[in-house]
Amino acid sequence: MGGDSGGTTITMASVMEEGTSLVYAGQQFKERIEEESDGDISVEFSYGGSYGSETETFDLMNQGAVDMYTGGSDAYDMHAPEYYFFNSPYVLESFEHQQNIMESDEFQEEVYPALEEAGIQVAGPRVYRGMRHYTSNEPVRAPEDVDGMDLRLPSHDSWVKAWEAVGASPSPVSLDELYSGLQQGVVEASEGPPAQIASLSLWEVQDYYSLTSHLPQSGQMYLSTSFYEGLDESQQDMIDEIVNEVAEEATQWARDSEEELITEAEENGMEIIEDVDTDAFYEAAAPAVEQLFEETYAGSWEKWRDMA
Repeated sequence: MGGDSGGTTITMASVMEEGTSLVYAGQQFKERIEEESDGDISVEFSYGGSYGSETETFDLMNQGAVDMYTGGSDAYDMHAPEYYFFNSPYVLESFEHQQNIMESDEFQEEVYPALEEAGIQVAGPRVYRGMRHYTSNEPVRAPEDVDGMDLRLPSHDSWVKAWEAVGASPSPVSLDELYSGLQQGVVEASEGPPAQIASLSLWEVQDYYSLTSHLPQSGQMYLSTSFYEGLDESQQDMIDEIVNEVAEEATQWARDSEEELITEAEENGMEIIEDVDTDAFYEAAAPAVEQLFEETYAGSWEKWRDMA
Protein backbone atom coordinates (compact mmCIF):
# COMPACT_ATOMS: atom_id res chain seq x y z
CA MET A 1 0.00 0.00 0.00
CA GLY A 2 1.28 3.42 -0.87
CA GLY A 3 -0.05 6.92 -1.06
CA ASP A 4 0.67 10.60 -1.18
CA SER A 5 -1.36 13.70 -0.43
CA GLY A 6 -3.62 11.55 1.73
CA GLY A 7 -4.42 9.09 -1.06
CA THR A 8 -4.18 5.31 -0.93
CA THR A 9 -2.73 3.11 -3.66
CA ILE A 10 -3.70 -0.56 -3.77
CA THR A 11 -1.20 -2.93 -5.36
CA MET A 12 -3.29 -5.69 -6.94
CA ALA A 13 -1.96 -8.74 -8.79
CA SER A 14 -3.14 -11.77 -10.73
CA VAL A 15 -1.34 -14.66 -12.36
CA MET A 16 -4.19 -14.89 -14.86
CA GLU A 17 -4.51 -13.28 -18.26
CA GLU A 18 -6.92 -10.71 -19.67
CA GLY A 19 -10.11 -12.37 -20.84
CA THR A 20 -10.55 -14.45 -17.68
CA SER A 21 -13.24 -13.82 -15.08
CA LEU A 22 -10.81 -13.03 -12.24
CA VAL A 23 -8.96 -10.40 -14.29
CA TYR A 24 -12.34 -9.03 -15.36
CA ALA A 25 -13.27 -8.73 -11.66
CA GLY A 26 -9.99 -6.94 -10.94
CA GLN A 27 -10.48 -4.50 -13.81
CA GLN A 28 -14.01 -3.71 -12.67
CA PHE A 29 -12.84 -3.25 -9.08
CA LYS A 30 -10.12 -0.81 -10.15
CA GLU A 31 -12.53 1.24 -12.24
CA ARG A 32 -15.23 1.46 -9.57
CA ILE A 33 -13.08 2.04 -6.48
CA GLU A 34 -11.24 4.86 -8.20
CA GLU A 35 -14.51 6.43 -9.32
CA GLU A 36 -16.46 5.99 -6.08
CA SER A 37 -13.58 7.22 -3.90
CA ASP A 38 -13.21 10.31 -6.11
CA GLY A 39 -9.60 9.37 -6.70
CA ASP A 40 -8.76 8.97 -3.01
CA ILE A 41 -8.06 5.27 -3.70
CA SER A 42 -6.12 4.24 -6.79
CA VAL A 43 -5.26 0.73 -7.96
CA GLU A 44 -2.12 -0.51 -9.66
CA PHE A 45 -3.28 -3.77 -11.25
CA SER A 46 -0.68 -6.15 -12.70
CA TYR A 47 -1.94 -9.41 -14.22
CA GLY A 48 -0.33 -12.16 -16.27
CA GLY A 49 1.97 -13.30 -13.46
CA SER A 50 4.22 -10.25 -13.23
CA TYR A 51 4.68 -10.93 -9.49
CA GLY A 52 5.51 -14.59 -10.07
CA SER A 53 3.44 -17.71 -9.52
CA GLU A 54 0.29 -17.74 -7.42
CA THR A 55 2.08 -19.20 -4.39
CA GLU A 56 4.83 -16.60 -4.73
CA THR A 57 2.22 -13.83 -4.91
CA PHE A 58 0.49 -15.07 -1.76
CA ASP A 59 3.86 -15.02 0.00
CA LEU A 60 4.26 -11.40 -1.14
CA MET A 61 0.86 -10.59 0.35
CA ASN A 62 2.03 -12.00 3.67
CA GLN A 63 5.10 -9.76 3.43
CA GLY A 64 2.97 -6.70 2.66
CA ALA A 65 4.34 -6.23 -0.87
CA VAL A 66 0.98 -7.00 -2.55
CA ASP A 67 -2.31 -5.68 -1.14
CA MET A 68 -4.86 -7.59 -3.22
CA TYR A 69 -4.90 -10.69 -5.37
CA THR A 70 -7.55 -11.91 -7.78
CA GLY A 71 -7.01 -15.45 -8.95
CA GLY A 72 -7.12 -19.12 -8.03
CA SER A 73 -7.19 -21.15 -4.85
CA ASP A 74 -3.57 -21.98 -4.04
CA ALA A 75 -3.90 -20.20 -0.68
CA TYR A 76 -6.30 -22.91 0.47
CA ASP A 77 -3.91 -25.67 -0.58
CA MET A 78 -1.01 -23.85 1.12
CA HIS A 79 -2.70 -23.13 4.45
CA ALA A 80 -5.74 -25.44 4.77
CA PRO A 81 -4.92 -28.47 2.58
CA GLU A 82 -7.39 -30.71 4.38
CA TYR A 83 -10.21 -28.61 2.85
CA TYR A 84 -8.75 -28.28 -0.62
CA PHE A 85 -10.99 -31.06 -1.94
CA PHE A 86 -13.38 -28.39 -3.24
CA ASN A 87 -10.83 -27.53 -5.93
CA SER A 88 -9.69 -31.03 -6.83
CA PRO A 89 -10.76 -32.93 -9.96
CA TYR A 90 -13.49 -35.57 -9.90
CA VAL A 91 -14.79 -34.59 -6.45
CA LEU A 92 -17.67 -32.14 -7.08
CA GLU A 93 -19.78 -31.83 -10.21
CA SER A 94 -21.10 -28.26 -10.13
CA PHE A 95 -20.17 -24.73 -9.09
CA GLU A 96 -23.35 -24.55 -7.02
CA HIS A 97 -22.24 -27.61 -5.04
CA GLN A 98 -18.88 -25.95 -4.44
CA GLN A 99 -20.59 -22.76 -3.26
CA ASN A 100 -22.78 -24.68 -0.80
CA ILE A 101 -19.71 -26.20 0.82
CA MET A 102 -17.62 -23.03 0.92
CA GLU A 103 -20.46 -20.97 2.38
CA SER A 104 -21.07 -23.51 5.16
CA ASP A 105 -20.24 -22.62 8.76
CA GLU A 106 -17.83 -25.54 9.15
CA PHE A 107 -15.78 -24.61 6.10
CA GLN A 108 -15.51 -20.92 6.97
CA GLU A 109 -14.82 -21.48 10.68
CA GLU A 110 -12.03 -23.95 9.93
CA VAL A 111 -10.47 -22.41 6.82
CA TYR A 112 -10.69 -18.63 7.09
CA PRO A 113 -8.67 -18.36 10.35
CA ALA A 114 -5.88 -20.45 8.76
CA LEU A 115 -5.71 -18.05 5.83
CA GLU A 116 -5.79 -15.01 8.11
CA GLU A 117 -2.88 -16.42 10.12
CA ALA A 118 -0.94 -16.33 6.86
CA GLY A 119 -1.91 -12.68 6.32
CA ILE A 120 -4.57 -13.43 3.69
CA GLN A 121 -8.22 -12.47 3.91
CA VAL A 122 -10.95 -13.83 1.64
CA ALA A 123 -12.82 -11.01 -0.11
CA GLY A 124 -16.30 -11.46 -1.53
CA PRO A 125 -17.97 -14.59 -2.91
CA ARG A 126 -16.38 -17.21 -5.16
CA VAL A 127 -15.98 -16.28 -8.82
CA TYR A 128 -16.85 -18.88 -11.44
CA ARG A 129 -14.12 -19.52 -14.01
CA GLY A 130 -15.70 -22.28 -16.07
CA MET A 131 -15.76 -26.04 -16.22
CA ARG A 132 -12.33 -27.59 -16.75
CA HIS A 133 -11.94 -29.84 -19.80
CA TYR A 134 -9.08 -31.61 -21.60
CA THR A 135 -6.91 -30.36 -24.49
CA SER A 136 -4.73 -32.66 -26.60
CA ASN A 137 -3.55 -33.52 -30.09
CA GLU A 138 -5.54 -36.76 -30.09
CA PRO A 139 -9.29 -37.05 -29.45
CA VAL A 140 -10.17 -38.05 -25.88
CA ARG A 141 -13.47 -39.77 -25.16
CA ALA A 142 -12.64 -42.36 -22.47
CA PRO A 143 -9.95 -42.96 -19.82
CA GLU A 144 -8.00 -45.31 -22.09
CA ASP A 145 -7.46 -42.39 -24.50
CA VAL A 146 -5.28 -40.57 -21.95
CA ASP A 147 -3.28 -43.63 -20.91
CA GLY A 148 0.35 -42.58 -20.53
CA MET A 149 -0.26 -39.13 -22.01
CA ASP A 150 2.01 -36.39 -20.62
CA LEU A 151 -0.52 -34.03 -19.04
CA ARG A 152 0.34 -30.57 -17.76
CA LEU A 153 -1.09 -29.95 -14.31
CA PRO A 154 -0.63 -27.31 -11.61
CA SER A 155 1.57 -28.44 -8.72
CA HIS A 156 -1.23 -29.93 -6.60
CA ASP A 157 -0.70 -33.42 -5.25
CA SER A 158 -4.44 -34.18 -5.27
CA TRP A 159 -4.70 -33.32 -8.96
CA VAL A 160 -1.71 -35.50 -9.80
CA LYS A 161 -3.12 -38.48 -7.89
CA ALA A 162 -6.56 -38.21 -9.51
CA TRP A 163 -5.17 -38.01 -13.03
CA GLU A 164 -2.68 -40.82 -12.38
CA ALA A 165 -5.63 -42.99 -11.36
CA VAL A 166 -7.33 -42.14 -14.65
CA GLY A 167 -4.16 -43.17 -16.48
CA ALA A 168 -2.43 -39.95 -17.51
CA SER A 169 1.21 -39.12 -16.78
CA PRO A 170 1.05 -35.72 -15.02
CA SER A 171 3.82 -33.14 -15.31
CA PRO A 172 3.56 -30.05 -13.07
CA VAL A 173 4.10 -26.94 -15.21
CA SER A 174 3.27 -23.37 -14.16
CA LEU A 175 0.51 -21.59 -16.06
CA ASP A 176 2.88 -19.01 -17.53
CA GLU A 177 4.91 -21.87 -19.07
CA LEU A 178 1.93 -23.85 -20.37
CA TYR A 179 1.94 -22.57 -23.96
CA SER A 180 5.68 -23.04 -24.43
CA GLY A 181 5.53 -26.45 -22.76
CA LEU A 182 2.94 -27.63 -25.27
CA GLN A 183 4.72 -25.95 -28.17
CA GLN A 184 8.07 -27.56 -27.33
CA GLY A 185 6.62 -30.97 -26.52
CA VAL A 186 7.52 -30.87 -22.83
CA VAL A 187 3.91 -31.98 -22.29
CA GLU A 188 1.36 -33.42 -24.73
CA ALA A 189 -1.89 -32.26 -23.18
CA SER A 190 -3.43 -29.81 -20.74
CA GLU A 191 -6.72 -29.22 -18.98
CA GLY A 192 -8.52 -26.02 -18.13
CA PRO A 193 -11.64 -23.90 -18.53
CA PRO A 194 -12.56 -22.32 -21.88
CA ALA A 195 -11.23 -18.91 -20.81
CA GLN A 196 -7.79 -20.43 -20.24
CA ILE A 197 -7.77 -21.94 -23.71
CA ALA A 198 -8.80 -18.61 -25.25
CA SER A 199 -6.57 -16.31 -23.20
CA LEU A 200 -3.50 -18.42 -24.03
CA SER A 201 -4.54 -19.20 -27.65
CA LEU A 202 -3.98 -22.89 -26.99
CA TRP A 203 -5.64 -23.71 -30.31
CA GLU A 204 -2.27 -22.83 -31.83
CA VAL A 205 -0.64 -25.81 -30.11
CA GLN A 206 -3.53 -28.24 -29.45
CA ASP A 207 -6.02 -29.83 -31.86
CA TYR A 208 -8.78 -31.16 -29.60
CA TYR A 209 -10.85 -29.87 -26.69
CA SER A 210 -12.60 -32.82 -25.04
CA LEU A 211 -15.44 -31.89 -22.67
CA THR A 212 -14.45 -34.04 -19.70
CA SER A 213 -16.14 -31.71 -17.15
CA HIS A 214 -13.82 -32.91 -14.39
CA LEU A 215 -13.76 -29.79 -12.21
CA PRO A 216 -16.09 -26.79 -11.84
CA GLN A 217 -13.38 -24.15 -11.59
CA SER A 218 -13.69 -21.01 -9.52
CA GLY A 219 -11.44 -18.42 -7.96
CA GLN A 220 -11.42 -15.66 -5.41
CA MET A 221 -10.45 -12.11 -4.63
CA TYR A 222 -8.18 -11.74 -1.59
CA LEU A 223 -6.91 -8.90 0.59
CA SER A 224 -3.73 -8.63 2.61
CA THR A 225 -4.89 -8.66 6.23
CA SER A 226 -2.34 -6.03 7.27
CA PHE A 227 -3.39 -3.77 4.39
CA TYR A 228 -7.10 -4.14 5.15
CA GLU A 229 -6.69 -3.54 8.88
CA GLY A 230 -4.74 -0.36 8.11
CA LEU A 231 -7.72 1.20 6.32
CA ASP A 232 -10.36 3.31 7.99
CA GLU A 233 -13.87 1.90 8.33
CA SER A 234 -15.32 3.85 5.41
CA GLN A 235 -12.59 2.55 3.09
CA GLN A 236 -13.15 -1.00 4.29
CA ASP A 237 -16.90 -0.69 3.70
CA MET A 238 -16.35 0.70 0.20
CA ILE A 239 -13.94 -2.10 -0.71
CA ASP A 240 -16.25 -4.78 0.73
CA GLU A 241 -19.25 -3.48 -1.21
CA ILE A 242 -17.42 -3.18 -4.53
CA VAL A 243 -15.69 -6.56 -4.19
CA ASN A 244 -19.06 -8.23 -3.59
CA GLU A 245 -20.55 -6.51 -6.64
CA VAL A 246 -17.74 -7.26 -9.08
CA ALA A 247 -17.35 -10.88 -7.92
CA GLU A 248 -21.03 -11.59 -8.58
CA GLU A 249 -20.84 -9.83 -11.95
CA ALA A 250 -17.67 -11.71 -12.92
CA THR A 251 -19.40 -15.03 -12.23
CA GLN A 252 -22.28 -14.03 -14.50
CA TRP A 253 -19.79 -12.82 -17.12
CA ALA A 254 -18.04 -16.21 -17.02
CA ARG A 255 -21.32 -18.08 -17.35
CA ASP A 256 -22.39 -15.93 -20.28
CA SER A 257 -19.08 -16.30 -22.10
CA GLU A 258 -18.37 -20.00 -21.49
CA GLU A 259 -20.16 -21.33 -24.58
CA GLU A 260 -18.92 -18.42 -26.68
CA LEU A 261 -15.32 -19.28 -25.76
CA ILE A 262 -15.79 -22.93 -26.73
CA THR A 263 -17.17 -21.71 -30.07
CA GLU A 264 -14.16 -19.40 -30.42
CA ALA A 265 -11.81 -22.34 -29.90
CA GLU A 266 -13.69 -24.29 -32.56
CA GLU A 267 -13.57 -21.36 -35.00
CA ASN A 268 -9.80 -21.21 -34.46
CA GLY A 269 -9.35 -24.82 -35.51
CA MET A 270 -9.91 -26.92 -32.40
CA GLU A 271 -12.23 -29.90 -32.72
CA ILE A 272 -14.67 -30.03 -29.81
CA ILE A 273 -15.24 -33.58 -28.53
CA GLU A 274 -18.66 -33.66 -26.84
CA ASP A 275 -19.31 -37.42 -26.65
CA VAL A 276 -17.00 -37.95 -23.66
CA ASP A 277 -17.83 -40.76 -21.23
CA THR A 278 -17.60 -38.52 -18.16
CA ASP A 279 -18.97 -41.24 -15.86
CA ALA A 280 -16.08 -43.51 -16.82
CA PHE A 281 -13.56 -40.78 -15.95
CA TYR A 282 -15.18 -40.17 -12.54
CA GLU A 283 -15.23 -43.92 -11.85
CA ALA A 284 -11.56 -44.26 -12.80
CA ALA A 285 -10.57 -41.42 -10.47
CA ALA A 286 -12.77 -42.55 -7.55
CA PRO A 287 -10.19 -44.80 -5.80
CA ALA A 288 -7.69 -41.93 -5.67
CA VAL A 289 -10.34 -39.52 -4.39
CA GLU A 290 -11.42 -42.00 -1.70
CA GLN A 291 -7.80 -42.40 -0.61
CA LEU A 292 -7.36 -38.62 -0.41
CA PHE A 293 -10.37 -38.40 1.91
CA GLU A 294 -8.96 -41.20 4.06
CA GLU A 295 -5.47 -39.69 4.32
CA THR A 296 -5.70 -35.93 3.74
CA TYR A 297 -9.12 -34.34 3.48
CA ALA A 298 -11.44 -33.40 6.34
CA GLY A 299 -14.67 -35.35 6.69
CA SER A 300 -15.91 -37.96 4.27
CA TRP A 301 -16.59 -37.69 0.55
CA GLU A 302 -20.18 -38.79 1.22
CA LYS A 303 -20.68 -36.01 3.76
CA TRP A 304 -19.63 -33.28 1.34
CA ARG A 305 -21.50 -34.82 -1.60
CA ASP A 306 -24.68 -34.62 0.46
CA MET A 307 -24.35 -30.82 0.37
CA ALA A 308 -25.05 -30.70 -3.38
